[in-house]
Amino acid sequence: MYCKEILKKLEVFIDKVSKFQLDSLENKTFKIEEKKTAVDMVTEIDKKSEDMIIGFINKNYPEHSILSEETGFYEGNEYEWVIDPIDGTTNYIHGYPFHCISIGLKHNGETILGLVVAPQLNVKFYAIKGEGSFKNGKKLKVSDESIMNKCVIVTGFPYERATENPNVIPFNNVVNKVAGIRRSGSAALDLCYVASGNLDAYWEYNIKEWDACAGELILKEAGGTSQRIIQGKHTLFLFGNGKIDKELLNIINGK
Repeated sequence: MYCKEILKKLEVFIDKVSKFQLDSLENKTFKIEEKKTAVDMVTEIDKKSEDMIIGFINKNYPEHSILSEETGFYEGNEYEWVIDPIDGTTNYIHGYPFHCISIGLKHNGETILGLVVAPQLNVKFYAIKGEGSFKNGKKLKVSDESIMNKCVIVTGFPYERATENPNVIPFNNVVNKVAGIRRSGSAALDLCYVASGNLDAYWEYNIKEWDACAGELILKEAGGTSQRIIQGKHTLFLFGNGKIDKELLNIINGK
């Protein structure tokens, strides 16, 4: 019941954040800053959106902990919000619609609620642990595809250009073994579209907690699977429909 009440409030509130982001995009008045590299960017809209979300949490659940991409960690009680105000900032800056607001809620380290909202696409993905996952009210289910050369897979690449890219060789290993590879630029949406059965699996290296928290619950509640595999100094994240995971992992690893 607690999660249902939170989700109901959150859905109403998040429409305000979505409208703010869409209005700002239309007006093109926002400033852009570089973070670590020229391709890792943040806008004042990221920061203002995050402030709006944190304000909502502090008003309604002031005792809760918060982990957010731009602000960092605020320690409270055993409930922890995990926030990415704009997952896919580069897409947002260019008006490309694959960006989203990603909000997860954990209890004692376990994700119990996830909400991913894509304002330009006008879609909401959400899940409560044990109660399934949904897209605009329609229940989600992962694909049943088990034949690798019929699968469409999604991946991503790191922003850290000064270090080696761990995904170049795996990408080359996979590309000729599947029907297609996509790269959307938003980890949270990638997870949601695997959950909805539009994509069959998603892999990427070294993604952050705020990228995956909400989307991973949405995927699992749709029948999907997730793995984190430490490979030297990198961590491989592999999410799938449960039918192709083992074979895909072997292909990624060149086996």
